[in-house]
Amino acid sequence: MDTGTEAGLPALLAELDGPRDDEHPDVSVTDDDSGWTVSAFPGGTLVLENLEHPDPRPRHLPGVTREEALRVLTLLVRGDLTALRRLDWQPGYG
Repeated sequence: MDTGTEAGLPALLAELDGPRDDEHPDVSVTDDDSGWTVSAFPGGTLVLENLEHPDPRPRHLPGVTREEALRVLTLLVRGDLTALRRLDWQPGYG
């Protein structure tokens, strides 16, 4: 992905359509300032977690379309953590 830009997000999500990689099945974007990461999985699940601070605990959004995944990743790239946390996240990794 083009580091820190929205332009690389569609290509990043397209990687989910490539050959299956059991070791690394997801793609992710991390906000370096806050430590928040959103990971997208081929089945349509998004996971929100902070890798620097284990609390709050990981949350997930199931059944997300690619368009919605792009919107969520864009929120993180823009640093809009308030809007990101307002989404209907469910507890755990799903």
